[in-house]
Amino acid sequence: MPQPARRRPVVTAGAFISHIDAPPPLRLVQRPGAPAALMPSEWTDPEDIKPDAKHRPRSINGWRTYDPLRRMLGHAGTSVTVAHVRAADKLRESVDLATMGFSGQRPLIYVQQVPQPRFGLGPAALAQMRAVRSVRRVVRLFAPPQIEMLDWIVLRNLTLRQWTHRITPTLNAAAERRRLLVILDRLAEHFDAEVQDDIARGRRLA
Repeated sequence: MPQPARRRPVVTAGAFISHIDAPPPLRLVQRPGAPAALMPSEWTDPEDIKPDAKHRPRSINGWRTYDPLRRMLGHAGTSVTVAHVRAADKLRESVDLATMGFSGQRPLIYVQQVPQPRFGLGPAALAQMRAVRSVRRVVRLFAPPQIEMLDWIVLRNLTLRQWTHRITPTLNAAAERRRLLVILDRLAEHFDAEVQDDIARGRRLA
């Protein structure tokens, strides 16, 4: 006896749109500290910021690359501060700019290249050179073991637990946490003037 044809489930446009901006499930299940790991986050809408605004700026909830410092900042009784996170972000930006640089805005149309004399480095190259000097100044602040910790936890987003097991499982986690805080305090002190200037000029969210 023939079986009645099964009806295919109907997927509405609304159901699809509600998930279109969600990150892939594979990235959500990555262990913290993995290159593809994500974490929920909240930040201020940069288009809703005004120097004389009397209302509370709009917040945006979304996903960002896993950041152990932001994760520690969200825990009660933590010693990680907002200044630590801002200084870490400043270092990440400087390292990215120093190693990769950036290109200027280009029109989305073909433009014929005409050879012309150049009278020095362009703005992008100068910004990259300034970033290289900034990173070198940071390197001079710390001893090699501190630089290694800064590299793995701040630049590579390794968790403190993963860092402890990477060196040796017998390390005291509390002692490593204190060592990390000493590094972050020094980094925040070093970048404080630059971060405050960025906030005053509107280049960084307060």
